[in-house]
Amino acid sequence: MLLQYLDDKSQIKDAVRMAEIGLTSAWMLDNFKVAIAKYISSPPMSDTNLKFVFEVLLERAREKEEKEAKKRKHLADEFYELLHASKEITKSSKWEDCKSLFGDRQVASFSFIDLELVTRLQGPLENDN
Repeated sequence: MLLQYLDDKSQIKDAVRMAEIGLTSAWMLDNFKVAIAKYISSPPMSDTNLKFVFEVLLERAREKEEKEAKKRKHLADEFYELLHASKEITKSSKWEDCKSLFGDRQVASFSFIDLELVTRLQGPLENDN
């Protein structure tokens, strides 16, 4: 039984790699089965093993998404603080004019900035008094 599980687990992981599946927390078991079906060799694997391995992979995907969300929030907070701390930046400043105030690495790391942060920044900056 354990040997069969390990074999199924190995086949599933190989199938995920070959199919280049970017598993996210939104995936459903049925979609997963379809995505890997052509990469699984005969005989058919146990549904129980497939479900168990899928749940493990899904949990890893959730953890990865949570870690990425925390990283993005940290970067957004850091960017927000940098904007408020800078005396050269006012609420009428344009991004193109301010980009040179940050290093290339910082600009690249802040490239994810989205509407959530823009909304937070629409209030007056402390140095606009």
